[in-house]
Amino acid sequence: MDRLSKKTEIFLDEEIDEQEFVDQVSCFYKNGCYIYAIIPEYEEELFKALSTNFISVKSIPLSRFFTWDTGQMGYVNDSKKQFIYEFYLRSTTMDYIVFSEVDVSEHLQKINKKNIDIYNIFEKNRIPHLTIGPDGQWLNLIEY
Repeated sequence: MDRLSKKTEIFLDEEIDEQEFVDQVSCFYKNGCYIYAIIPEYEEELFKALSTNFISVKSIPLSRFFTWDTGQMGYVNDSKKQFIYEFYLRSTTMDYIVFSEVDVSEHLQKINKKNIDIYNIFEKNRIPHLTIGPDGQWLNLIEY
């Protein structure tokens, strides 16, 4: 992160429920947000919950060593904030989840198996975004 960016950590209650989490995110994104993620193939329940709302851009290997360990990279335009808690619940098993008001879907094609870090899209283009900290203990708000 460069000197011109501002990172704010918003600590979350250990037992945060869906409404509390949605309220926290709503402080930053009043009219919904895009959720960008790489969802591991084993997250069948999440795929089912998202139904046709998840726009898969491409399949991407999650491991440099195991070819069967793949995920779907894509996004959800969550205008009603109905899916953000589902992603929060899985944040401890999914490495790449980003919330943003900005549509960066055209940049997702640039992600490849050598560099699957979707955070770089936001950092290089100086796009404000929100991520979930380790173990879901806080939110990271990155502003430029």
